[in-house]
Amino acid sequence: MSLRVRGPRAQQFVELLSRYCGLSLRLVGESVSKNPDGLINPNVSDTLQDLVEEVLYSPNLVEIVAFGGNREPAVFWLDSYDGSPAFQLPARSVFVGDFNILETFLPDFARAMMGHVLREYLGAARPPGTPASRMFDDYHDAAMRTEAQVMGDLRGLPIWTGNVRPWEANYGNINVRSYGPGMKIQMFLDADGSIAAVRGP
Repeated sequence: MSLRVRGPRAQQFVELLSRYCGLSLRLVGESVSKNPDGLINPNVSDTLQDLVEEVLYSPNLVEIVAFGGNREPAVFWLDSYDGSPAFQLPARSVFVGDFNILETFLPDFARAMMGHVLREYLGAARPPGTPASRMFDDYHDAAMRTEAQVMGDLRGLPIWTGNVRPWEANYGNINVRSYGPGMKIQMFLDADGSIAAVRGP
């Protein structure tokens, strides 16, 4: 059981992940596995599909707690890596509702962000019985590269290499993510932190 998903929207998360990565996934209890009789969709990001395979067969345990809508968009976006006792959120909490919102604006970006979240969580994962790492910064750079690679796969565009790495920055209520030459995402936020619009290549 290398991928464990629980929470009130566990099934919806697994269905979303299956659609994004092109693998037929099933949730039994809290364990996610590939359906041996399922079909594989080749028209997806190879990077994301390979990452999901890596998670499923990792010796380390990747845990996700799936929730629906995000009630505190000014505090959390897509997920909460460390969790928050004040908001009754365990570590590795993911908001399916945020992914659904992203998909209405820019479906490829939603898939890229799924790659970001999974790469971070896989980096933090440890063998069963061992607490996951809390060193968020150690995995964020790798997650940004995975995010860029997924978007590059889906758009057929190159990502930054060499001394220039994929990056993100906030300018007021705009989150900017640069993946490569001609591949930049702008995410506009409302006053309460909710996603108002997404513009991309």
